[in-house]
Formats: sequence, structure tokens, C-alpha cells
Amino acid sequence: MIVGTVVGAGIYIIIGPLAVSVGPGLMISYLIALLIAAASSFCYAQVAAIYPTTAATYRYARMFYPETIGFLMGWLRFMTSFYGLALMASGFTEYFDSPWGIDNRIIAAVILTIFYVVNAFGIKTTQLVQSVLVTIVVAGLIVFSGGGLAEINLDNLTPMTEAGMGTIFGGALTAFFAYTGMYFVAEIGDEIEESDKNIPRAIIIASIIIGLLYLSTTLVFSGALGWDTIKAAEPNLAEAAQIIFPGWTFYFIQLSGVVAVIMPINSIYAASCRLLASLSEDGYMPVILAKKNRFNVPGIALTVIYILGILIVSLDLSILYLGAISSLVTLIGMALVAGAGLKILAQEPDKLKEAPFTLSPRVMIGLGIFTIIAVICLAVFSFMEDPLILYSLFIWIGLGLIYFKIRQYYAKTKGYQNFYG
Repeated sequence: MIVGTVVGAGIYIIIGPLAVSVGPGLMISYLIALLIAAASSFCYAQVAAIYPTTAATYRYARMFYPETIGFLMGWLRFMTSFYGLALMASGFTEYFDSPWGIDNRIIAAVILTIFYVVNAFGIKTTQLVQSVLVTIVVAGLIVFSGGGLAEINLDNLTPMTEAGMGTIFGGALTAFFAYTGMYFVAEIGDEIEESDKNIPRAIIIASIIIGLLYLSTTLVFSGALGWDTIKAAEPNLAEAAQIIFPGWTFYFIQLSGVVAVIMPINSIYAASCRLLASLSEDGYMPVILAKKNRFNVPGIALTVIYILGILIVSLDLSILYLGAISSLVTLIGMALVAGAGLKILAQEPDKLKEAPFTLSPRVMIGLGIFTIIAVICLAVFSFMEDPLILYSLFIWIGLGLIYFKIRQYYAKTKGYQNFYG
């Protein structure tokens, strides 16, 4: 599920435009982003080993921070859930042009509908479909990176810092989008068998698999093509394969690319409907959204996310804008979870010692501080690149605070001490 959430548009589509700017340093940008994503994911693994729960990012924000911050984290995650659906569905239409002249928004809506039905049948069905899709996608990357090793020209990779370290670090922000979701399994913690053990295991194994796939792929992409060819063609991964490989290899990688772009939709549905149900259970949303169908899925919440995703698709918003907002909210969540890990270390050291997965105090402090600093740096880079992201974030937070105060006032008029009654 983690690999299926992470490996998608970030490597198959973004790799080309990013390589144009960072040149031979492409692998370094992906390596920097990997270190940040892995550090934050290990923080998730540690907290999840002690407190496995559904909608983990929101739950941990509510558990370890003031109520307002907890709610706002859930609110932002809710808003970006249907943004994420629209991003992936729209990205698919840009990657795969319909030969029948059908409007891209209709194709995107059909894709969202298919995965809506898959998720309605429960997490086991979701996981089964994801396993099939992941097999195709990972096989495509293995063919590209394994078959392309012999095509690497070392002259194309030197010097790796030719574009400048500032550009390479800036490229890490874009590359980070390719790693969002490495903590995904923590978001469905209540439905994982032996979650206190298997969530950390899954995150560790997935981090290794994804790191090896991405770094080998970027090495071949830069080394086999060369910066001049990349700047002239600006190829995505499938187009690069067409240049490097003959016949059937290109078509197989093209197929894996099409699957990769839509695959994260499955995981977004799985996590977001459970998040909305959790917000409902805590009194922030209507109670009916927590109702589960016969497959243990919050079906009404799933339907709401689906409808909102279709609505955003119909608005035809910029993919880069949708991706930037989604990534930024992810970064905020990562920083909060890293802080939660540090709070557990300071306030509940006994629980840390008893957990089936335990990082040493020094490692935990190092990872937590590194994650928080890295998140701040990436967020600053993001705001500098596009101030609209900052304005949009303030608007979402402002709307959330207004809604929060209204619900709080309503709770008090009913004689409740808080939202929960």
C-alpha cells in the first residue's frame, strides 16, 4: 500500500522537468528528498508503534497539541484529500491522451468512479487491487533502471553539481512530491493486523524499496540521456525509455507509467474517508459521516470525498497548484508528528521502552529535529517560489477557524463542555 501510494506521478512525470533544471544532480535532489521523507516516516513509525490509530496525522495532532491545532490539521487534510484525487485523475489525462477526443474531465471522473467502487468494498479489496497495480509499476521501474545501467555514460554524470548546489537543493522540494505518502499505512492503523509491529516494519521496508527504485531510476535517466538531450526533449519516464530502449521495453514502461499515475487514487480514497469519519466521531463533522457499510468502510464519507473530487476536477485547476498545496499540508503534518515523537520521549519514556519498535533516544531526537528543520526549509522554498500557495493556505486555515468557532459555540449552547458532548 505504501509503495502504491508513493510511486506515481512524482517519478513518472516530474522527473523530466526536474532534470532540466538540476542536470546531472538529479539523483542528489531525489536523495535529499528521500532522507527527509525517510526521517519523518521513521518518526511516524515510532509514534504508530505506541499509538496505532486511524487518521494518524490528525489523531496525533489532536493528542499532543492544543485542540485548535488538532482540528486544523484534520481540516487541512480533509481539504487536500479531494485536491489529491483531482491531482492524480487530472495528471492521468495529461499523461495519456484519449484517442477518441473525449473531454479530459470526463475521463478523470471515470477514473475516480472506478476507484470509488473499489474502495467501497473494503480495505482487503483495496489492498488486492493495489497489489496488482504495484506489481506492474515496480516491474516498469526495474526494467528501466536495470536495463538502462549498461547505457549509462559516466561523462553525463560529471560534475553532478554542475547546475549548482542551490538549484539541486531547490530541486529537492519538487522531488519531495515523489515521496509523499511513505507514512500512509499509519493512516489506516486500526485496520492493520498487529499494527504496533507491522506499521514500523512496512514503513522501513517500503523506504528501502522506494529509495532503491528512485535512485537507480534517476541515475539511468541522467546517465543514459545526458543533460543536453534532457533539455532538448524534456521527456517523462516513458519518453526517456523510448529514446534509450527499443520496441517492447518502451511499451511496457509506458503501461507502467499509466498505471502509476492513477494508482495513488486508491490510497487517497482509503485514507481520506477514514479521516473524515474520524472527524465525525470526534464531533467536528456530522455524525452520519462515521457510519460504516457492511465492508467496514465509512461509505457516506467515501461518497462525500468522491463528489468533492469530481467537483475539483470539473474546475480544471492547475496540477502544479494542486500538488503544491497537497505537499505543503503533508509537510505540516510531518513536522507535527516529529514533534509528537519528541514529546513522547520527554513525557512518556516508559511507553517508548515497551514499544515493539523503539528508536534510541539520540536517534529519535536527531530524526525529529532534522525533520522539523527540513520541513521549515522546504516550506520557505515553496512560499518563495509561489506566494499563491501561502495565500491559499491562509484562506483554508481562516475558513477552518471560522467553522471551528461556530461548532464550538453550538456545542456550548447545547450544554456540552466541548465538541464531543
